[in-house]
Amino acid sequence: MRVPSIGLPLDERRIVREGYRLAERMLAGYEDPPGPVAIIGKWLAQLRVMVLARLSA
Repeated sequence: MRVPSIGLPLDERRIVREGYRLAERMLAGYEDPPGPVAIIGKWLAQLRVMVLARLSA
């Protein structure tokens, strides 16, 4: 009597595993782009440095 297999065959499981490895390597150094609050904060910090430089000169 044969028992029906459950899940993917071995070769398909290997393909899926390799896909996960590939995705992990591709996303290893990924960082989300800065949001609007971070961009405005950086801009205000640069503006503050410029204003303080002009006041002290």
